Amino acid sequence: MSAGTSAGDMFPDPVCVTVDEGGLLIRVHRTDQGPIFFGPPPGKDPSNRFDAPAGEYRLLYAAERLEGAFVETILHRPSGRILRREYVNQRSWTALRLGRPLVLAKLHEEGLQAYGVDAGQLGTDDYRHSRALALSIFTHLPAIDGLAYRSRYNNGEICYAVFDRVAATDFSIAKQESFDTIPDRVDQLMRLHRAVFDTSSPIPDPPAA
Repeated sequence: MSAGTSAGDMFPDPVCVTVDEGGLLIRVHRTDQGPIFFGPPPGKDPSNRFDAPAGEYRLLYAAERLEGAFVETILHRPSGRILRREYVNQRSWTALRLGRPLVLAKLHEEGLQAYGVDAGQLGTDDYRHSRALALSIFTHLPAIDGLAYRSRYNNGEICYAVFDRVAATDFSIAKQESFDTIPDRVDQLMRLHRAVFDTSSPIPDPPAA
């Protein structure tokens, strides 16, 4: 953005959605790690769709529903639709309750035009455009707490990327379950997304020389 260019010039009519105070965000995460995490970790390169290109911010990724969080984290590649149950059982889902409202840039439906982007640019494996857009929103719209967008792998689900300008203390845990305690729910989520478990025996380690 050149000198003299305002946020209003870049995004003259931003479209937002609000998740009210008391609302829930759903996280899927490793059971041995806490659910409130803004990534990537310090010193790590960006790896996700809206990560800061050079560490300008960090993000907490979540979803409106468990279905969205599950497909984005457990089944985030088409080739990942065959996996071992142990992989899922090492993870949990948590409902995070908001202690304040979140105002999120709406990067779907009519919001695409407002931010000068199309769904194809947000759905590609090339993350340069989506990261540049997220950085522009973070930099030029300081009242916006994050992004709301459609899952790449189930576009009926809404996902969230929350900037670390939102404090970890603005979240509390409303509910938490380990997937190994709810196998029927896991099976339902797998069937929904046409995913299956690999039931073959693990390949044994080669004998010591």
